[in-house]
Amino acid sequence: MHITESTRQLTDGTSFFDITLIEAEQSATTVIFAAGRGGSPIRHLDLMRLVARRGCTVVAPHFDMLPSTTPTQQDLEIRLRQLELVLSQYAPTNQPMAGIGHSIGAVMLLLLAGAKAHTFAGHEVTANAKWSFDRLALLAPAVDFFRHPEASVDVDARIHLRAGNRDTIVTPNRVLAFKNMLPDQSKIEFYLDEDAGHFSYMNELPPHVEDCQPNRKTFLSVLAEEVGAFVTQHAMLL
Repeated sequence: MHITESTRQLTDGTSFFDITLIEAEQSATTVIFAAGRGGSPIRHLDLMRLVARRGCTVVAPHFDMLPSTTPTQQDLEIRLRQLELVLSQYAPTNQPMAGIGHSIGAVMLLLLAGAKAHTFAGHEVTANAKWSFDRLALLAPAVDFFRHPEASVDVDARIHLRAGNRDTIVTPNRVLAFKNMLPDQSKIEFYLDEDAGHFSYMNELPPHVEDCQPNRKTFLSVLAEEVGAFVTQHAMLL
């Protein structure tokens, strides 16, 4: 399916931030993509393009890189505010909405879907409103923000959850513990990617990062197909 790509801007107070917009000719699903700590969705461009070709509009905001690997309440709230601005502009009224997020990006999507995060300093972070996501694909999600009781009780989206067996940043046992806290286990697909690390889910690795995944091309191709099939499944059934 033919797709078009463009860059838009949204205003956040006195500043601006970019949005990469990838649109299919006949879009049946809107997908919000949230990048991890580095903030650039372009590192996931191949994944976003394949998803768009399945009949989606992919909306991917560009964030400033977080200054620390342990984000503060303010760090999370800035990203959350910008995502809420994106949703105010692009959330569909006539088709299902899905989310794809990597690492901290997955945390942001869970917040928008109704979860409550606690920072490592103990501060609670929540969205201003719960947004209606039909499906969430969460890649190596930074689940330590949701260890407290009732953190995810209000999340009712279908979830495609992936953990890398060789991830040393968010270990698979922590992701599995988070899975078991979700209220409706029948709505969850869990994948343990045997040779994947935390950054294996990125088409373009960050500077100075070496991936432990020995077959990146094959892994990323299968990942894109499975995530794309998941986020468009509702639209295909309509």
